[in-house]
Amino acid sequence: MSAGTSAFPGVPDVINGNGAVAYVMKHVCGGVIGYPITPSTEISEIFEAARAEGQLNVWGKHPFFVETEGEHSAQSGALGAALTGGNFISNASSSQGILYGLESHYVTVGKKIGGFVLHVAARVVTKHSLNVMAGHDDIYAMLPTGYTILFGSNPQEAADLAAISYRASSLSLIPVANTMDGFATSHMMSEVLLPEPDLLRAYLGDPQGRIACPTVAQELLFGAKGRRFQLLRYLDRHADDFDSAGLAALRATLDTLAEAIEVDNDGTLLDRTYPLVPEALRPQWRRQWLNAWPRGTRQLVPALVDPHNPGLTGPVQNQPDFQAGSADHRTHFASAVPHLVRQAMAEYRDLTGRDYSPVLSYDCEDADYVMVGLGSITDDVRAVLPYLRGLGLKVGVVSVKLLQPFPEAELVAALGTAKAVTVLERSDDTALTRLVTQAMFRARANGEAGEAPLPYPGIPALAALPRMTTAIFGLGGHDVQPRYLVAAFRNMTREAPAPLVYLGSQFFTANPTPTVAAIQERLRVAYPETQLMALETEPNPVVLPPGALRLRFHSVGGYGTVATGKLLTDLLASLLGMHSKSAPKYGSEKSGAATNFYITLSPEPVLLTNAELEDVEVVIAPDHQVFSHTNPLKGLVQGGTLIMQSDQKPLEVWRDLPAHARRAIKERGIRFFVLDAFAIARAHAPNPQLETRMMGIAFIGAIIGHVDGVARGQSSKDVESRVRSELAHKFGRRGETVIEANMAVVRDGMGAVAVDYTDPAFEAVESDLLRVGLKPALSLSMTPTVTQERTSGLFDPAYFEEILARPLREGTTDEAPVLPGTGLFMPVGTGATKNKGIFRRTIPVFDAAACTACMECALACPDNAIPNSGHEIDDLLGAAIDAALASEPQRAAWYGLVPAWSAEIRRRLRADTAAELDAVAEDSLTALPADQVPAQQVGEVVRALAAFPVARTRPLFDALEKQSAGSGTLFSAVIDPWKCTGCLQCIDVCGPNALAPVEQDARLLDELETRFERLTKLPDTPERLTAGATAPGGDIKRILLNRSDYYSMTGGHGACRGCGEVTAIHLLNSLSHRIGDDRTAAHLRTLDDTLARLTVLLESLPPTSSRRARVTDTVAELERRLYLYESGPTGNGPASTVIANSTGCSSVYASTMPFSPYLDPWVNGLFQDAQPLAVGIFEGLVSGLVGEVRALRLARLLLDGSYDPSVHETALSTLSWRDFTAEERALIPVVLTISGDGAAFDIGFGALSRVLAGGTPIKSLVLDTGGYSNTGGQASTASHAGQDADLARYGSAHAGKQESRKEIGLLASFHPGVYVCSVATAFHGHFLRASADLLGFNEGAALMIAYTPCDTENGMPEDQATARSRLAVESRVSPLFTHDPRRGTTVAQRFSLEGNPEPDALWVTTTLTYRDARGQLQLKTMPLTPADFAIGEQRFAKQFRWLAAHEEDRAMPIADFVELRAHERTARVPFVFTTDRSGHLVKMACSASIVALVEDRKRYWQTLQFLDGKSEAILAVHHRVEVEAWASKYSEALDARESALDVIAKAMADLATSSEAPAGGPLRLGLGFGGQMEAPAVAAPAAATAVAERPIWLDEADVPRCNDCATCYQELPQLFEKATIVLDGQPKTVGRMRPEALDGLELTAELTARITRVKATCDAEIIQ
Repeated sequence: MSAGTSAFPGVPDVINGNGAVAYVMKHVCGGVIGYPITPSTEISEIFEAARAEGQLNVWGKHPFFVETEGEHSAQSGALGAALTGGNFISNASSSQGILYGLESHYVTVGKKIGGFVLHVAARVVTKHSLNVMAGHDDIYAMLPTGYTILFGSNPQEAADLAAISYRASSLSLIPVANTMDGFATSHMMSEVLLPEPDLLRAYLGDPQGRIACPTVAQELLFGAKGRRFQLLRYLDRHADDFDSAGLAALRATLDTLAEAIEVDNDGTLLDRTYPLVPEALRPQWRRQWLNAWPRGTRQLVPALVDPHNPGLTGPVQNQPDFQAGSADHRTHFASAVPHLVRQAMAEYRDLTGRDYSPVLSYDCEDADYVMVGLGSITDDVRAVLPYLRGLGLKVGVVSVKLLQPFPEAELVAALGTAKAVTVLERSDDTALTRLVTQAMFRARANGEAGEAPLPYPGIPALAALPRMTTAIFGLGGHDVQPRYLVAAFRNMTREAPAPLVYLGSQFFTANPTPTVAAIQERLRVAYPETQLMALETEPNPVVLPPGALRLRFHSVGGYGTVATGKLLTDLLASLLGMHSKSAPKYGSEKSGAATNFYITLSPEPVLLTNAELEDVEVVIAPDHQVFSHTNPLKGLVQGGTLIMQSDQKPLEVWRDLPAHARRAIKERGIRFFVLDAFAIARAHAPNPQLETRMMGIAFIGAIIGHVDGVARGQSSKDVESRVRSELAHKFGRRGETVIEANMAVVRDGMGAVAVDYTDPAFEAVESDLLRVGLKPALSLSMTPTVTQERTSGLFDPAYFEEILARPLREGTTDEAPVLPGTGLFMPVGTGATKNKGIFRRTIPVFDAAACTACMECALACPDNAIPNSGHEIDDLLGAAIDAALASEPQRAAWYGLVPAWSAEIRRRLRADTAAELDAVAEDSLTALPADQVPAQQVGEVVRALAAFPVARTRPLFDALEKQSAGSGTLFSAVIDPWKCTGCLQCIDVCGPNALAPVEQDARLLDELETRFERLTKLPDTPERLTAGATAPGGDIKRILLNRSDYYSMTGGHGACRGCGEVTAIHLLNSLSHRIGDDRTAAHLRTLDDTLARLTVLLESLPPTSSRRARVTDTVAELERRLYLYESGPTGNGPASTVIANSTGCSSVYASTMPFSPYLDPWVNGLFQDAQPLAVGIFEGLVSGLVGEVRALRLARLLLDGSYDPSVHETALSTLSWRDFTAEERALIPVVLTISGDGAAFDIGFGALSRVLAGGTPIKSLVLDTGGYSNTGGQASTASHAGQDADLARYGSAHAGKQESRKEIGLLASFHPGVYVCSVATAFHGHFLRASADLLGFNEGAALMIAYTPCDTENGMPEDQATARSRLAVESRVSPLFTHDPRRGTTVAQRFSLEGNPEPDALWVTTTLTYRDARGQLQLKTMPLTPADFAIGEQRFAKQFRWLAAHEEDRAMPIADFVELRAHERTARVPFVFTTDRSGHLVKMACSASIVALVEDRKRYWQTLQFLDGKSEAILAVHHRVEVEAWASKYSEALDARESALDVIAKAMADLATSSEAPAGGPLRLGLGFGGQMEAPAVAAPAAATAVAERPIWLDEADVPRCNDCATCYQELPQLFEKATIVLDGQPKTVGRMRPEALDGLELTAELTARITRVKATCDAEIIQ
């Protein structure tokens, strides 16, 4: 579609479909109301980004954008905006979003609004599983709504049809859906001629302007009655202001000039009427004339909601008249759409030269075999047509542009010569097939009409029907290789082609495993038709011309691959002067998952779209472990180029390659280069956050420098200039520093090192011993239930291995056999086999000597990658013996020494607190009989013992030994190298520095694998260490020492590295498992006891008695239930937890095939429905449990002899969970929902609220990232004012999100009888106690809001989730609280702020460490505000700036600034202290948005304080302070003998009557005055705690000895705080006692237990 020499040829660009659509939107829309949903989200994001920078549309209006709480509301909001007229309005949505808002779409069409366009990146709808890729389900679902539907095949068409859509909608007054394939078009980059702004202005017309009504129906309904009519109505209203003769003459004049008046928009005829109009009315008369509308015209985008033309829209119709309205819409409005769409297309062609029509046909003039399709697939078909025509086949393709109303006549005309037709369907609904079939049958009916009138006028007649095939393809983004299309064309050439085929899916494989072979044979017999549905394929044909260049990236999410790929596409297309097409390929997972990017450059336009590039000339591998999980050499052509990331020397890289890779490289003569892009980026990145993303830029340099033909003979200077130009285009707004840094990276990338594998040293590698590849993940051995076979195929690991796991692992899923259950299920814990460490470069290493067994690492790790354990000394010795000695006799000799050896080691450890196990063990051998110790093996055994480092700690050794000699254990924190991602959170939280980051190499990896293997062979932590952990006052975190609790999830999820969400899920799930297992064990004892007693009773009853029959039935029911508890079909008993997961990050990373970390029943429904889904699950589970509860109740009655059918039968037969006792409710598995903030705060809030109010005792966990991370960091109502969100951007015209956050916790608390807690995993003591309360609350629904930072979207380093979680609490951004209805009847009794630091204060006092001008370390004490939190995250970065020197005098800390009244803030500049990169103290000025954030969080915190009952105490304190201040002033006045006592008196009176004065009693200043005032009243001092009475104490002098084991401030946050001190010139983190912490302390049994434990386990032994 060449633009030729048209008036508007277009603006060249390389852009994807979403960008092309957004480009049109930002130039024409007056407003957009939307909601994010993949893959359409980017459309709204780009629009909002432009709007934030001050974008004006082509009519000079600044548009609005609104993000609603869900897709239904988005469409309703867009409808509302469109109803007001005068603007082009849009929404962008996909898939579930369209279905969720479907009723609103029906209403939108029914209202006859013009100028509204819904943009859709089409996507499959969730059915058996979730998928976010291409499919036409959503488009087909829209067909009944009545939208006009246009469908583009590529970004060019997406842009052009967007413009045509606005025109068609405004002409027809029928909303238009402008659709394209999700990802295949929406994310596909290609060159586009974008419509010029001037074109859009001229083509579309001003939406507030007037046009002649295009149809009679429109004229009758919307057409103006004319200027003459309006002027006559004016005269009617003002008749009394005219003399009768003049009025008559004026009316006669209007009649005479009637036709001329209608077109006199400039008022040239006004002068002829002025003599007849009273002078006072002439200005009004002129305005009436100029603003009246010509007859038969309407506003281009009419208004149906108009204050200037009031009326009712959307009435109720009853039986007689509703049908008439539907008939009117169909016949008078919808019927005009085809003509008006053709008109819009023709007008666009005349202006641009780009020709569009309802169908576009290619090579169909003589075609025997034709494909018909929608969207991008038709471009793929066009790509194979020349190949097939070269073989002599007459083939063609029809690309449908107007799906609704369907262009039957044009389609039939295009298929006139076809013998066979294949309809390509991207949905199993096959709606296009139905439309094509209907058109063909109507054409055939016309062909059979003979001389009779045609039954379907306008449709060409067909003499015969072609053979029809439906080919389903590309569902969910399934690959479509050219060979599949060739096979589909060959199918049409058969005499009886298969009527239904699946392109790419093979129902049967030629080389099955024995298991699959048996399954296939059964399926062939049962479903013979499936053999026809899969087509035999041949090798891919060549569809690109000579000189084409194809590149494939193998990278990792988070490495900046997509940005690099887009930049490289632009750059190479420019350098080579070629056409381009490129696209990313990634799954639903985000950072840390494999990511591909494909680029094709060609001398001719690139048509292939839906096919992954199998054959390429260049492979780029930023993923340094690429060979461990895929084969990047697949399809790399002879003489191709491989560029790979590595920090090793070429020979080491070559040695580490698999043998098959070395062989392939040599055989194909591949040019092999390596470069350390990470080191290059590290050297030049402006800040550490950009290092990883900039590494991809280095590969651009390597490609330019080393891929043949890229430079094309240009000088390096010219190439560099063009590269710089592209970088400036992309990064120019970020400044010259960023551009130059990227240029430096490109230059260094050109220095990639060639691997000369012909060198003899490289040849010698082949003679090396066979290298061992990656070991399988031993993590699996920690969860043995994962591999257990099931009693059926459903959830069976072995069956799943055959149908999906193996094909996914081998990369053959595209053409794997289709077996029953494919995609429906996963077994539990499949993530145990996943290696999450393959992309890791740095790993933590354990230093046992520094460890305090604080367990912070296990608590913080999001990956189950650092199990903590307690070990018996005997077991450690035995494991070392096994590892060191291979001979059984040798082992036996050592085993005999273990008891005495262990005892001696224990004795010495008790005596020497600094000793290390291996040294003590070696020394201890000297205490044993020398003749019994095999001296020659001592070294081996001791080295084996040292290879598994363990710590002697106060909590697990010293404290236990003091309680009971011989009970102490040694502690290990073992890194799981298969699960550790290298996020390094464990290092960040490790106060004693027992974990340190180390660059990983082969030796270290082998060492870590060996250690973990040792752990798998050691027994679990002794039960005594975890006994009582969940009892009141128990150390709950100790449950994680138990493997079954720590491994309540397997790890191996797909979350981003450092994800804050998974930590919260893991901790809650572990506790749920522990409590559930304990309850099951107790209940088993109850059942056993009850059955034993019933058996005795049964033996005593007569054989024929009714009571015996009743007892027999009861025993049978309880026996059945006992079987389920003690074993069940899995052999493991029942799961303690059932999870219903809202769609979002947490569902995607937990269930993306083939890996899941869950061991419990887990189900995902939709985005908004987790809580209703859970209610249904709960009711269903209870339905299965009622029989047991009934049987237990009946058993008790029978055993007591008190059963009376007349009394008990009815109650027992109608039993429901609402009748259950607390003990009976505890039998119900925990039904837990997991939702992100988008699901809970926004789209699912209504459902959540209803469930909370309903009282069903389900538990809901809300993962609050404050950013709706699922679709890329959005402006949900959980996010804060001021953040730069994707749909609330910060720009030159707008300052990010403006709305304050919705506090779902408070809203939930005021539902009846709901337990609510707001928690943060960084405060794990509070988190675990709140979790226990939540899990134990069965009186109603329970809700946990967990602050879970998202490093990707919040903009923070990967190791900072826990630190940011802590700071969110400390800064009052996300305070902790619990609301427990069980605590009392008043609000203050139910609310608790326990766990927050300084809960009585407004702000927490913090210490900022900085270096002064001399470089000396200094501490600054200051209030910690939300601004101090915000400055540390990228989402708020644009809200801060350096404080200018001239502002110093006006600068004020923001904590003080927010206390000022509005008029006092004038000219003041709020700031926060922070440090620069050199550690020096600096001031950063805060924007108004940050002030709003601080004020919002201040109000929220004070609300919580009020609810907690702290306000009265705080006010009393404030009042006392003011009293003391005024007393001081009064004393000063007396001393100075000032006489202005009236001023003081007035102040005293004001104080006495102020709202802050305590109620009751006289005001007492405590001063005497001339004998007239009362004697001073001395306030009773606060009760001080005597030293001897102190329940716990930490002397300030001992604080420097603290080694930050974290025990005190985690377990007793009301008494201790985390602080920073300077020791020996260095900052040191310590725990210290809060001032006056013990004053008024109320000791409970639970608190006393915690105090006792903290005193016993403080590692520095300084707490008394």
